[in-house]
Amino acid sequence: MSSRSRKANPSPSTSKTNVHLGGNETPRGSSGGAKSRRKTAKVPIMELTSRRKAIRAVEALHSILKVATSIEALFIPALAIAGSIFATGKLHASLLRIGIGYIFILRPLLTTLRVMTNFKSAKMDTKIIAFAFSASILCNQFPAWLSALVASCSVFAFGLASRQLAHQSKRKKADEIFEPASPAEPTKDAPSTAGGATTIAKKWSSLTLRERAGFGTIAVVGSLLLENFLIWVVSATYEPGISGSPEPLQDNGRTLIEMLVSEVFDVSQPWMAKRRLQTLRDALNVQWAIVSGLGASFICLELQLGKHNSHRTLAGLALHALMTLASARLIRTVSFGLTVLPSQVPNCYARHFPPPPDNWRDWLMVGFLPNSRGGCNDLILSGHATVTSSIGCAFTSVASDTSFSIAVWTLIALDYSIETYQGLHYSVDMWLGCIVTCLLWHLTKGLEVPGDAERIRSAKNRGSDAIQTHDHETQLNTGVLVRYALPPAIGFVILAAVPEAIRNYFLVGYTAAAGVILFTSGFTNYVQHILLCLLYVTLGTYL
Repeated sequence: MSSRSRKANPSPSTSKTNVHLGGNETPRGSSGGAKSRRKTAKVPIMELTSRRKAIRAVEALHSILKVATSIEALFIPALAIAGSIFATGKLHASLLRIGIGYIFILRPLLTTLRVMTNFKSAKMDTKIIAFAFSASILCNQFPAWLSALVASCSVFAFGLASRQLAHQSKRKKADEIFEPASPAEPTKDAPSTAGGATTIAKKWSSLTLRERAGFGTIAVVGSLLLENFLIWVVSATYEPGISGSPEPLQDNGRTLIEMLVSEVFDVSQPWMAKRRLQTLRDALNVQWAIVSGLGASFICLELQLGKHNSHRTLAGLALHALMTLASARLIRTVSFGLTVLPSQVPNCYARHFPPPPDNWRDWLMVGFLPNSRGGCNDLILSGHATVTSSIGCAFTSVASDTSFSIAVWTLIALDYSIETYQGLHYSVDMWLGCIVTCLLWHLTKGLEVPGDAERIRSAKNRGSDAIQTHDHETQLNTGVLVRYALPPAIGFVILAAVPEAIRNYFLVGYTAAAGVILFTSGFTNYVQHILLCLLYVTLGTYL
């Protein structure tokens, strides 16, 4: 065969013909295929580049915040305060505002942002709590109903997340969180550690941390309702306050704060700065910021996001905080019931309460009206200080970051100072409310440790087939979504639409329903969800 014929009919082995396996496949040598491959390769490269740029931007921001919150940075406000001594007029007030504003407002907020943007830190839970704290302050700039809606959605999402986690990690929690009291088989009398213990003590020792926290929630709500009634009783039985405005006691702490306010805002009378300070307090809204921090700490403990808190649980923290708050509120109720102090607010009784009725039915009806804005003579201790201090101790202990804790307590101290300036409490009320609550927090630290009965129960479940997860239990269907969405939705409606004068009746009904479910069904994840919603509504009513 000639060479021409070979060229005309090339063999298959030497052919350069492209074989198409798909109808729309682009030939390998075509320019379209190369462009497609280059375009596909550019997408992850562009995403990676954008991610690196974002990380570098956050790291640069963190470096700036680190400098702005360093010890050396305190030299500038200190210099401003020192310079105000030699200045007069508006310059004097401006220098004071720069120094005090940085120390009590700007530095704590910048410190919180610095903790959030610290990528090199291994404490994920600390960053989450700091983010929740700062996000709450940001949401405070919007209408109140929006903050309530965000809180309701967060409770709903957390309820579903904890439900899934409860089904997926029952065995893991039994193996890792609790250790048995002894390797030997426990006897029937093991839960009882004291031979002469009462029935109530035996029942309490047999409860798990979650069950104890459930009863603690109901106990706190009950104590708040009782205290609310006694606030009215004490005010209605203080004759000097009913007939007029008795002379208040001398408050040196308030006098010092008023002098400082007059200098900072350059006003001749302290009351002239009242509106500006209230605007500042509303903008920060520290009480709801710390509630958000508490919610974030619950999430971190339930999902075990922090290795340094692996020995702690949501139920243990909740029980610890609830018992601290309940103890502080009991001390407060006994204190203002024993000694009645005159209010610093002129005509306080006429502004808050009606004339004392003649029959007990009207006494009870007035006593059920929520005194979320305070009474007149319920001064020692400050109820606001007991709540905020309990929550502050709880979530800062989970965050476990010294600089963040200092920032939080600085903002809390600022909030206390403004309340003292407004005359809602004596300065000693705020001081004792904070100190007593913090001491109670440390005294009740042992409540986070599970009891012997819970240890024994966990030891029995270890290695057994009793803990099983069924598919129908973990599925998220419409019924589950509705059940978990209903409690926070009711809470949102109560806070956003129900008048404040009748919220206590809803709280009583909510508490009764939660108690019935707890007694009939035992402590389940859904009961925990209801109790968290109850706590959310209670704090929203009384804070």
